[in-house]
Amino acid sequence: MINLDIHIVGVGNLGSSLSTGLNNLKDDLNIYLYDQIPESSPLKSSHIMSEIKDISEGVLILCIKPKDVKEFISLNSHKISKNVLICTVLAGVEIAYFEKYFKNKIIRLMPNLSIKENNGFIPYTKNYQEDYLSFLEVLGGLGTISEYDEKLFHIITSIFGSGPAWYLELSSKIVEAAEQSGLEKSEANKIIRELVRSLPSFLSDDEFSSTVDKIKSPNGTTEAGLNSLVNDSFDKIIYNAINSATNKSYEISQEINND
Repeated sequence: MINLDIHIVGVGNLGSSLSTGLNNLKDDLNIYLYDQIPESSPLKSSHIMSEIKDISEGVLILCIKPKDVKEFISLNSHKISKNVLICTVLAGVEIAYFEKYFKNKIIRLMPNLSIKENNGFIPYTKNYQEDYLSFLEVLGGLGTISEYDEKLFHIITSIFGSGPAWYLELSSKIVEAAEQSGLEKSEANKIIRELVRSLPSFLSDDEFSSTVDKIKSPNGTTEAGLNSLVNDSFDKIIYNAINSATNKSYEISQEINND
C-alpha cells in the first residue's frame, strides 16, 4: 500500500475527477484540495482550501488554467520543496517552462474526465527516469498509463484531452437530427445514450474502418448515411477540428513562453 500526500491545485472538472478517482483507490493517500474559489468546485466540499501553505513532500498536481500558471508560480514557488514531485495537466505548457522556476522532478499528464471512474487512459511524459514516489503506480490505479515524447503532446491534447467533446457534440447533433425527423427529444436522447453505451462492444484490435465495413451492408441504410458524410466532406470537418485544437495548444505554449 502506497502512503503519499497529494495536493491538487484547481478543483474544477478535471481536478475534481482526479480527486474522485484517487479517493477510490485502496492506497493510503492524503489528498489536499486547493482552489481560489472553493465554492465553484463541482465537489462542493468544505475541505477545499483557498491557498496553499508550505509543501515539503509528496505530489503537487496542477489543474489550473494555463493562463494562471505564471501567477501561481509567482505566489507559490517559494512554498514548494525541491523534494515535491510536480505534476501538471496544463494544455500547452511544457515541462521546460516549469524547469525555469523549479529544480523538482516534473511529470506532465493529459488525462480526461474518465479517470473519476478509474478506467481512463493517461498519456504522460516526465523529466526523470525512476518511478519517483511510486506515483506512476498510483496513476495506474486511475486507468492505463502510457509514456510519450513530449513533442507529441499537442496532438495528444487535441485528440484525447478534447476528444470526448468531439464524440458528445456528434451525439448532440444526431439527437437534433432525430428530433427534426419526428422523434421526441427525450426519446432521441434516450436512444443515443444507449447507442453510446453500446459502443465498447464494437471495439476490437481491428482498424476502425474495418469495423465500419462489418457494420454496413451493401446498398443499406448505414452505407447511405456514410456516403452522405463523404459527400459532405466529413473527413475535412474532422481534420479541421483536430487541427484547430492542436494549433491552439501550440499558441498557448508560445504565449506562455513569450510572456
